[in-house]
Amino acid sequence: MAEITEDRRFFLGQDGVTKYYVETPGAEIIRGADWVYSKTYTRCLQEGITTSAEMMDILTKRSIVGPEFELRSRELTEILNDKIIKLDSAKTMEEKRDFAIEVANAREELFQWNQRLNGPMSNTCEQMADDARLEYLTSSMVVREDGTKVWNSYDAYLSEKSQALALKARFEIMLYLQGLDSDFLERTPEAMAMREIEADLIARAEEALKLARAIEEEKLNPPVEAGLDIPTEVVEKKRGKKGSKKSSE
Repeated sequence: MAEITEDRRFFLGQDGVTKYYVETPGAEIIRGADWVYSKTYTRCLQEGITTSAEMMDILTKRSIVGPEFELRSRELTEILNDKIIKLDSAKTMEEKRDFAIEVANAREELFQWNQRLNGPMSNTCEQMADDARLEYLTSSMVVREDGTKVWNSYDAYLSEKSQALALKARFEIMLYLQGLDSDFLERTPEAMAMREIEADLIARAEEALKLARAIEEEKLNPPVEAGLDIPTEVVEKKRGKKGSKKSSE
């Protein structure tokens, strides 16, 4: 998760301790990223990779996208929004749990439907060039706490041995450029509802554990019932009366 401290945005490495900071790119870095985009786009064209326009024509001719695709996409969006409204108006934890699951399923269904378009479009010249541009920016914008760059060059980033670090940094830069926090997925209505439900379950479990301990302690140390404490002098008097009766007999 990325955080912003003293106007410096950072994220943690895979060890959960090392901090990597995100620097705002300067004009030179942006020019370099644009150059990488243009070079990658030209190379993709020379290798015969389809452009976005060509891919759209192919998808349309094959009826993968078109009026029906757009209609179904709008329907799934409306279904998702309706379920979010129901989730927001839920009264009990049980209702929140059920609606949160429904919202998550509806969001996944919408995502999978849109992949009919987004999947093929990710293999176009424009998207590949944009990916290269993002990687160049990642290699230039991520620094250590002391301000030194993690990668001294674009090639150094591409040859990074730790793929986990390279992918994490790329993801954080992508979110930064889009103006998103790295925990934006945790702020969806269903995610917030599930955390609330989890907190409620933990509270109930703790309360049940306290009750069980109290019952167990009561079994080990049962309370003395009222009226059973008989003073010693009363016992002695009763014994004396019994003794006098025996002597008189």
